[in-house]
Amino acid sequence: MSVYNQVPYINSPYPQTHPGRLFVMGKLAGLDPPAVETCRVLEIGANEGENLVGMAVVLPRAEFVGIELAEVPVVRGQRTIADLRLANMRLQERNVLDVDRDLGEFDYIIAHGLYSWTPMIVRDKILEVTKTNLSANGVAFVSYNTLPAGHVRKMVREMMLYHIGEEADPMRKLEKARELLQVIAVGRPKPDTLEAAVAARAAELLEYTDSALCHDDLADVYEPVHLHEFVAHAARHDLQYVGEANLADSQSRNLAPEAVARIREMAAGDRLREAQYLDFARTRRFRHTLLGHAGIQLRDGSAEGCHAATAAGETEEGVFVSAAGTKMTTSHPQWIAYMRRLIDLWPCSERVEERDAEIALELFRSDMIELHGFPGVARRAGERPCASRFARYQAARGDSRVTTLWHRSMEVGDEQGRKLVGLLDGSRDRAELAREMGSSREVLEVALRVLERHGMLTQ
Repeated sequence: MSVYNQVPYINSPYPQTHPGRLFVMGKLAGLDPPAVETCRVLEIGANEGENLVGMAVVLPRAEFVGIELAEVPVVRGQRTIADLRLANMRLQERNVLDVDRDLGEFDYIIAHGLYSWTPMIVRDKILEVTKTNLSANGVAFVSYNTLPAGHVRKMVREMMLYHIGEEADPMRKLEKARELLQVIAVGRPKPDTLEAAVAARAAELLEYTDSALCHDDLADVYEPVHLHEFVAHAARHDLQYVGEANLADSQSRNLAPEAVARIREMAAGDRLREAQYLDFARTRRFRHTLLGHAGIQLRDGSAEGCHAATAAGETEEGVFVSAAGTKMTTSHPQWIAYMRRLIDLWPCSERVEERDAEIALELFRSDMIELHGFPGVARRAGERPCASRFARYQAARGDSRVTTLWHRSMEVGDEQGRKLVGLLDGSRDRAELAREMGSSREVLEVALRVLERHGMLTQ
């Protein structure tokens, strides 16, 4: 754990781990997941707990517990929790191997970026805790690196470890790793397929932060697994495969129709086999897998009762473009009307009624809209604009990125950007804000619209 104390792991909000997302995916799989607003959430390997803090701020009636083995990030996280006076969150320095039933029951359990980087005894314990501490209709999130793509990643990792040798100092290890990566990334003038993949991976790693390179590819343990192997491991703990944290992850995107048809023929209706063959065809590298208790009958669920929102826009040509860049054209008047209604509502959401449930689900599958398990608290800029108190706290301590109310990360830029976020405590009107920022009302209004569009404002 000393390496985590010496090289901090960069904390970020992970929207796919939010109970609002886990509720939706559980519901769509036929479960009856617990209400988000009053749920209990456990994160294993929570680091400084900032993923949970972003949730705790917008869900004050829910309860959040994070456990982390390294001392330094826990101390930092506890300071944040105390400064924000979060009565609904606890962060503990604790080894997952010591967790038992006494920790309590949780509706949603998160183990992000842990499974593939820990010894088998810990991987076993993660699933044991999930089985023991997950409520009856709860949903667990476990992320891990997958094969077959993990083989290329493992190759480059082994090269770096050879070059690092017996070096123990984390910063020197990073220097030596990058020294070799620069050589590997050059590659051959006319590489074959494998050589090109290795060179591309080396070039990719050269762009990694110290945190990502140190804790991911230079970790003491790195064990990617096939999807079917992970599901079999979960089954030994009486847990079943519910699906993925994003419906688009389960789709056959960017594959030739004939390949998809052949895969479905080979899978013969077996959902897991089809997903595994798709991993082979797409050379998938990472999964965000959801688990639930074995014995619960899974079925096709409905989007009715969820809350739909989208940060998409529409071009003059009538093309809808999502925040992630996904494009969609349609001539269906109901789809067009629904998209336009949600675009006009953003950053607020709309409850999905029965009449719109099928449309909402298809748009969610297409990555054009988001579905959430709660209404959300992001709003348009009011007379006295107010930003999330967590974002104001992050800006005040000098962070370049802050957490939005829809649990994403937003770049706030320079000192002026951080200053504006800090001033948005709901006590100032636009004239006062412009005066304190030393800007015109027009410039201020543009800045507020940017913050509003990112879901940063509560009023």
